[in-house]
Amino acid sequence: MTTFPAVEAYRAELRQTNYRRMDDAELAEVRRRYAEAHHSSAIEGIHPSAEQAAFYAMLLDLRVPQDLANRYSSRFLRERIVAPALARQDAAAAD
Repeated sequence: MTTFPAVEAYRAELRQTNYRRMDDAELAEVRRRYAEAHHSSAIEGIHPSAEQAAFYAMLLDLRVPQDLANRYSSRFLRERIVAPALARQDAAAAD
């Protein structure tokens, strides 16, 4: 469990979803790819927020397969990153 209500809401939703969980080999491969992506992002000066890190850790914890994880990741980023940024941009333009 995390201290991020949004992450816990996604966790609860995923627990209600019927999906085939990744096996150990698939999980190891995804962990390797996540580590590579994190390293590449860090080189570019891009670091995930604590909430983002908790979200991706939750996906691994639940062994969510990549096709489903990609859909949830896109939704998470839209709802938690893009929409708030656009709202701030709109509010600044209105001032």
